Amino acid sequence: MSHEKTSGKTSGKIFPGSANRNHENQKHENQKDVKAVVDIGSNSIKLRVACKIGAMIRTLIDTTEVVRLGKGLEHGLLAEDAIERGVYVVENLVCLAERRGAKPRLVGTMALRTARNSEDFVRQVREATGIEVEILSGEEEARLAWLGAIYSLNMRGKKDENVIVFDSGGGSTEFILGSNARILESISVPIGAVRLTEKFFDSDPVKPKALKSAQKYVRGLLAEYPFCRKFFSSAIFSSAIGLGGGVVAIASVKLGLPVFLPETLSGIFLTKADIDQQVERYASATLAERMQIPGLPPKRADIVLGSACIVQCALEALKADSFRVSINGLRHGLLLEMFAREMFEKKQPCKP
Repeated sequence: MSHEKTSGKTSGKIFPGSANRNHENQKHENQKDVKAVVDIGSNSIKLRVACKIGAMIRTLIDTTEVVRLGKGLEHGLLAEDAIERGVYVVENLVCLAERRGAKPRLVGTMALRTARNSEDFVRQVREATGIEVEILSGEEEARLAWLGAIYSLNMRGKKDENVIVFDSGGGSTEFILGSNARILESISVPIGAVRLTEKFFDSDPVKPKALKSAQKYVRGLLAEYPFCRKFFSSAIFSSAIGLGGGVVAIASVKLGLPVFLPETLSGIFLTKADIDQQVERYASATLAERMQIPGLPPKRADIVLGSACIVQCALEALKADSFRVSINGLRHGLLLEMFAREMFEKKQPCKP
């Protein structure tokens, strides 16, 4: 497995070089109000631990482990070594969350939705941690991503203004259209950076013909996949938000950050021209050269072209010239719901 490095102090480092943003504030932290989510994706497994202080949610730990659970999923099965890596990482992330006073919710997305042997992974995680993995539907994944992105950027919008959110991950890309914190329509398309890379980008550097084939494939999916044509032809919106590890990495490269600092990227704008330039840059570089690009996490260098191609084609389908970057999505959305549910339950009268 590999690790994306971000910034911050590490209070309980389990993995050497983990991407760990650990926001400490022991004076205000209320252990009873600490909650955690582990997001098990096709490319990475992520933990966020947070506490509620007044009306604010404070992130205590945010860490990412690049595991590639969905590697080779074109054959319909999770690889045994990927399952082993994934279970090991989840077990350790659960321990990290529990040390901060939270029993985490474990949620799985595209890789676990589609693999025929996903129950093997779920069972091994259950045996290792005592916690059941919840496999989210594409619609539920989209809803939570929307919630996290909209609230973190304070873009719930006016009643007559629509906002579109796209969340491009390792195995799928979700598109969500909504207004005033209400989702109007959403779709989940089975294309992500890992899947696109495995399907088309097997040479180093990538051949021009392969790049064109990949772009044609994504454009075709966005045009012909069920509900896509209707969604994109009728989507009217005033602003767009992009999220996912690839989007955040692309934003980091645009700024040329010497160290990958996701928290500094929330809310910045990326244009269609930015994406087009980065597609060309990654396609013309070898993997070794990509790994030296300032701002790009080295362990994302092999799939960043896939991410950039998907974002490029998504903007074309949406007819959007730019979008805002959000570093918050599914995990933040789920944490918002967990804290809100707790507040609701506390207000209810005790049952006799």
